[in-house]
Amino acid sequence: MKEVYYLNRDALPNMPIPHDCVIQTIRLNGQYMEFLFEDDISDRDSIQYLKPEAKSLIIRYHFAYDAGDYSIYRWVTPGRPFRKDGHFQCLDPSELVKLTEGKRPLEYLSHNVGYCSIILKLFSGVPIILDAEIDSVEYEWIC
Repeated sequence: MKEVYYLNRDALPNMPIPHDCVIQTIRLNGQYMEFLFEDDISDRDSIQYLKPEAKSLIIRYHFAYDAGDYSIYRWVTPGRPFRKDGHFQCLDPSELVKLTEGKRPLEYLSHNVGYCSIILKLFSGVPIILDAEIDSVEYEWIC
């Protein structure tokens, strides 16, 4: 089942948040950025409420302007994790598809939408922020 949300209209959508769900793969496909989520996604509390029959989820983000118009930031600290003197460091855009290749799973935490804009909050041992110019988002629920 597919659901499409438009970020270039007068009213912004209220899109479901697959909180704490693991992103298995990230693909860049022309004008799209795709997040392929874990199998048995309905085991997660956030999905049990939204789509208890779902086995998995694919989210496709359509770039509003140029393909690949996004920025990625990862929290870094000079020493121990979560020290107060840490900061967000901008990553090379090519690092996006590599985020799922780490030792720790990449989790989807939340998102904020604006006109042709989305900010995704992710987590893989440290907070990761993805800021992209997006005009539509498609949720494809695999049942």
